[in-house]
Amino acid sequence: MAQQSYGLDQVMESMMETSNILDFETRTFYKTITIGRGRRQQLVNSSGRFCVAFRMEGTRSQLCYRIWKELIPDAVQRYKMIGERISRTQLEYFSGFRYVPSALRMKCDGSILPGIVMEWIEGKKLDAFMTEEWATLSDVQRLTFIRDFYYMCHLLRKNGIAHGDLSCMNILVTPERDIRLVDYDSLFVSEMGRNFYQTTGGAPAFQHPDRTNASYPMLTSLEDDNFSQLVIALSLWVAYFDPSVTQNYDDSNLLFLPGDISGETGSERLRNLKDSDGWKRAEKVAAKFGHIPILMKGLESIQYSVNQVPSLLKFVNEEVIISADFYRLLDSADRNISSTQPVPYCTACGQKFGNDEFKFCTACGTKRHTYTVSSSFIPYRHEQSM
Repeated sequence: MAQQSYGLDQVMESMMETSNILDFETRTFYKTITIGRGRRQQLVNSSGRFCVAFRMEGTRSQLCYRIWKELIPDAVQRYKMIGERISRTQLEYFSGFRYVPSALRMKCDGSILPGIVMEWIEGKKLDAFMTEEWATLSDVQRLTFIRDFYYMCHLLRKNGIAHGDLSCMNILVTPERDIRLVDYDSLFVSEMGRNFYQTTGGAPAFQHPDRTNASYPMLTSLEDDNFSQLVIALSLWVAYFDPSVTQNYDDSNLLFLPGDISGETGSERLRNLKDSDGWKRAEKVAAKFGHIPILMKGLESIQYSVNQVPSLLKFVNEEVIISADFYRLLDSADRNISSTQPVPYCTACGQKFGNDEFKFCTACGTKRHTYTVSSSFIPYRHEQSM
């Protein structure tokens, strides 16, 4: 049986010899880019869980030559559907690509690995953009970027697409501050229906624990981005009001660390989330903007199953996103989410409850009362283009 996975060094060693590059056009018109000298010489690359992406240079353009170092089941069928959907929608967030079934001959054992040839996207990973440029932007420029993120989420859903692994590593920001997406192994397109399993649980600091800690294969769907959308949106808004928070962002996390959204039970997950530094930073600015409590309430769905996580688009529609009053409409229309809250003190004896999980007073035994916080928010209109 052919080997199913290879180390980065093995793939790098094979790519160093041009004869191992099997795609004729790539081998003939492009060359690998190296850094360093002698034994320290390395190919310019970016390695993920499944693939290694090599940057290659031609006379007029550059391309990305992605090699699967760990083979994904149904890769051919997946990429056929993904390619057709991306080509048909022509969304600017995606780079054009073509699937190459025979991309690289492995020097170690002669096996042939598949790959993808795609346009090279020039840009910074989201965390680098946030840490290096965010504080220098004007309020209007920051707001424009946030709205662009919302609009991307809207267009993806409208066109029946979920990225499946939205994170700092997979979101690039061009010099013009345009958003681009990379790593399409996890993509869901509507043509897949309910016939394909998720290839990854996603980055732990961006995903619901049901995905990152799944004990069984999970089907991919249009809802795969729901939790990561909320994490990124909240991280952007907190950074809008408090740019200093970006100094805590890095390539593996924004506002929250993996431990902040983990736990064996729903109540433990919610407790860890609310005890996190990221949550406390959000609380400090929540009163400044009515949409922030909405996002925080959405993230409280971490206490439930991943299927109950709402999409960002539940709280904002296309008209608001494209409106010149984007900020004002979010601030005024989304002041609160209707919810039932437990009272903090016993209505019989005045004893303060220790936490939200107590259903009866520990002093007198009276059943804890609740009250309803009522509000309106912009209803999500489910739009999907097949």
